[in-house]
Amino acid sequence: MANQYYYTVSSLPMLMWDSDKFMTESEFLYACESTVAEKDFETLKASLLIPVQGAAVTNPVLKSWYDWENTLRSELVKLRAAKKGTDAEKYISDNPGEAGVVEIAREAFNQSSPLDGEKVLDQARWDYLDMLESGHMFDIGKLIIYYLKLQLLNRRAVLNKDKGQQEYEKIYADILAAARKN
Repeated sequence: MANQYYYTVSSLPMLMWDSDKFMTESEFLYACESTVAEKDFETLKASLLIPVQGAAVTNPVLKSWYDWENTLRSELVKLRAAKKGTDAEKYISDNPGEAGVVEIAREAFNQSSPLDGEKVLDQARWDYLDMLESGHMFDIGKLIIYYLKLQLLNRRAVLNKDKGQQEYEKIYADILAAARKN
């Protein structure tokens, strides 16, 4: 029987898509380290939003996530390659395909800005994780999904238009300053 983590899961704050306050990834891992079996904790730490190519994945939740994310990324590659008139096949990984991913990729690709496209993709990722959560109440699958959602929230917090504009202006000013020196 798989390990059950009743205390760990019940002690975690609820995550919602529109949350602006949540724990950091390192705080989450710290909270899990002493209550999660070593093998499960290693799996948890290795659970990333972006699939690691060639990694041996044995956890079914993480495998489902990686298959779905790889399919989504492959569909985006196909759309981008078609727009540029290049061959996408050398950039696409083998994956089983997932229902609904083509529509998500098209919707994101057709947004007016890259930021809007990322918002569409991240919302779809969150929705897929919600779907994966079914049947995982207190097991390692629940913790993996929580960790992936936490990574999404932290990523979303970084994608801030005002911060992006400030960073752009700083980089641009640095480039101008360097050009004036030469």
